Amino acid sequence: MVSSSQALKTLHELHQRLQEVQEDLARGPRQIQAKKKSIEKRKTDLEHRRQKLKQLKLTADQKNLQLKTNENKIADLRAKLNLAASNREYEIITGQIDADTMANSVLEDEILEALTMIDQAQAEVKQAEQDVATAEAELKKLTADVQAVEPGLTDRARQLAAEVADAEKVLPDDIVPQYRRAVQAYGADALAAVEDRNCTSCHMQLTMQKMVELGAGKLMFCTCGRLLYLPDKA
Repeated sequence: MVSSSQALKTLHELHQRLQEVQEDLARGPRQIQAKKKSIEKRKTDLEHRRQKLKQLKLTADQKNLQLKTNENKIADLRAKLNLAASNREYEIITGQIDADTMANSVLEDEILEALTMIDQAQAEVKQAEQDVATAEAELKKLTADVQAVEPGLTDRARQLAAEVADAEKVLPDDIVPQYRRAVQAYGADALAAVEDRNCTSCHMQLTMQKMVELGAGKLMFCTCGRLLYLPDKA
């Protein structure tokens, strides 16, 4: 006949195996959700970069339009030079031409800088698009991988749950409620082995009397709430 300690050890091991499978089952959906959030973040970043590029192009177009307007204005002023009625009028027109020419020089520098920024922004948009595409491909593969292993893990979890339920039959009715509370609170750690007179969960040392009682097959809970057993008891 299997001793109570050996039965509890088996029950503990089954709980641990079940928990591992349940964690594997939960890990896949968590990874998928995390990847989806990452993709949404990348898409948001992509949209920001696209808007930045759009604004840069708009600014460059406005400066180009302003440059063209100024060039037309300078051309008109040059035509008026020939019609100047006095030296004073000639000087005024020449001053306007010089000012507009200087303004155009600044605009040309600004346009060149804007074009450089546009090139950089276009490269960033392209890279962000590639990042989104790569992440979406990874999500597709991850989802397929999770779906491929999920049925097997579900079956394994169902099998282990049945084995746990069968192993729990060794527990007397009077301790089942406390055991259930321990399982609800600690999961697979609802049971704890006693090694060198210490609970392996909270490390509290048991009295010699309790060690004798455990060795005699008495079921007891540690002050930390775990159901105790002697792992080497056969």
